Amino acid sequence: MKIAHIVRRFSFDERGGTESVVWHVVRQQKAQGLTPVILCTAALDKVGTEVVEGITIKRFPYFYPYFPMPQKDKFTLDKKGGNPLTPALMRELKNGAFDLFHLHAGGRIANYAMRIARKKGIPAVMSLHGGSCAIPEQEMALMLKPLKNKFSYGGIIDRLFRTRKAPESSADILLALSKEEVEKLQKRYPGKRVELFPNGILHRELPEPGTFLQKFNLPENKKIILCISRIDYQKNQKIALEILKKHEDAHLLLIGPVTSQWYLDELLAEAKSAALEERMTVIPGLAPDSVELLQSLKTAYCFILPSRHEPFGIAALEALDAELPLIASKVGGLKDFLVDGENALLFEDNDVESLLSAYGRLAPLREKLIAGGKATAAEYNWQSIAEKLTNIYRELLK
Repeated sequence: MKIAHIVRRFSFDERGGTESVVWHVVRQQKAQGLTPVILCTAALDKVGTEVVEGITIKRFPYFYPYFPMPQKDKFTLDKKGGNPLTPALMRELKNGAFDLFHLHAGGRIANYAMRIARKKGIPAVMSLHGGSCAIPEQEMALMLKPLKNKFSYGGIIDRLFRTRKAPESSADILLALSKEEVEKLQKRYPGKRVELFPNGILHRELPEPGTFLQKFNLPENKKIILCISRIDYQKNQKIALEILKKHEDAHLLLIGPVTSQWYLDELLAEAKSAALEERMTVIPGLAPDSVELLQSLKTAYCFILPSRHEPFGIAALEALDAELPLIASKVGGLKDFLVDGENALLFEDNDVESLLSAYGRLAPLREKLIAGGKATAAEYNWQSIAEKLTNIYRELLK
């Protein structure tokens, strides 16, 4: 079975949640004897083909159909929210001998791919990694900000190729990350097959901290509050500064790629204004499998995930697997597997008092949270999740 995994972008250097999920899935499928291929634009990478662990990754030229499109705005769209056109990728789908398309992208890429799947008479599966039904209006406006005051000629092309409808309506099956999104999709597309399909994790043995604290100039006498995620307005790391204001023995450590530079600038400015810049460390990016990133989990007192919305929350599961007490906002897919006081401490979205209350409950519940979190993490493994996905493929191919 040859599967085309179609992604907006796939960069190992700036890998986000979607890329991580796709990579784990294709590795498992390769082990099952299937032939997965990753097809994507060259956003944040370069045009060409590479083979990693026996898996082919092809990156194609692309463009955003707006004028003008300065490099700064293009880069912002590459990072988050871009809706590109990529004729070369579509030709690959049209001419390739694929048994099934699995869409991990929306917008134009998904629409054109769905149209090709119908013409070829093959199934199309669509995963909604970004929580398309749950993105707050404010965040959507920020994502679309680079397109303000630009002339769009993409609509002309879309009409010409009759690809203006929502791609979700054309998929044979929609895979959603949370119960909340399943319900919304079922209401939006009556009669459409929608299934809950959570993400997973791989258990990782953590190395000893070694010289991690010294290498990144971190204090040895403070409680490290760790957040590993994209540095972005969606992730809302700014609220964690409130813990520092109330607790002198805490130090905030943020690790992750910067997908919103203006947000990082605001975060640094706010920390400086509150005289907290010496008590916060930002490491703009470490490879997901780097020794340093794993060491950070070993040195932390707790993990915080204060997202404004979260389709699933792989970072939360990885923290539980690392036996770190977790503090998380009560949003999106996090509500499906986190139980307050049992395997995590939950607080209301963007509520400072609720966050401080959760942090204050941590010490007496620490051992209970670690045990509960470890049991939860064990339920989400990529091998069983990939097997379920392969069964869905086979069912569709019948």
